[in-house]
Amino acid sequence: MSFRGIMLFVFAVVLLGSTTSVMSQEATTAGTYNEGLALLKAKDYEGGLIKMEKAIEMATADSNDKILGLAQKNGAVAIYNIANTKRKAGAHDEAIMMYEKGIAMNPSYSSNYEGVARAQEAKGDKVTAVKSYILAAQKAAEEGKDSKVVSRYKKAQTLVGKTYVAKDYEKAIEMANAYNEAKPDNADVNYYLSRALAESGDLPSALSAMKKAVELSGDAVPDKFTFYLAEQLEKSGNKAEAAATYRKVSEEKYKAQAEYRAGQLEG
Repeated sequence: MSFRGIMLFVFAVVLLGSTTSVMSQEATTAGTYNEGLALLKAKDYEGGLIKMEKAIEMATADSNDKILGLAQKNGAVAIYNIANTKRKAGAHDEAIMMYEKGIAMNPSYSSNYEGVARAQEAKGDKVTAVKSYILAAQKAAEEGKDSKVVSRYKKAQTLVGKTYVAKDYEKAIEMANAYNEAKPDNADVNYYLSRALAESGDLPSALSAMKKAVELSGDAVPDKFTFYLAEQLEKSGNKAEAAATYRKVSEEKYKAQAEYRAGQLEG
């Protein structure tokens, strides 16, 4: 073989080796991701997460955006399931740390935000939990998951109500205000806010919140809203309007007392 022929052969071998190396590297990144995916499908979330984290590292080094994005999404799902196990076992702080790790890995995956809220609620940190449920609802809206938006706002609303019933009025006010900053169209939240404000002695704000609750109820105003609106009008010194509002009450639970108080005001 001539010298030229030998050099062409060597170049071809080197080129083939280089191509094989690149293909092998790409296959290894994809292969690591696929191994992780298989583990997640088998519900081995710990093992799957290890593979996904490795795939993220490799894809970052390879500038492989497609596998990077997929590994981040599935890694966040793995973290969510691991964190759920910790939360259900009562390890709430550990669970929150895991959920937050999932949020950092994939900020668009809203389930980890709800996980944080549920762990905070279980810990008794209900004010923060309301804010976290609201954030989780907002993230669900970004995902286009309307049912999760509704359920998460509902959980936040329920916490406000439970806190009012527990007579922790200061926290109930803080929670209701946080809710209203994000979604100021919930009649029940404004009802609880009004009652908590009234119990705290802030009658002007209580009256304003109850009027808002009635307004937001539209044509289906609950009688308890009407009754307590009348009561706050009465306490504010507006006797005529209070009496007229008491007269609107029709539900048996409130009617007798409403009629008596209307009569007292009118007499």
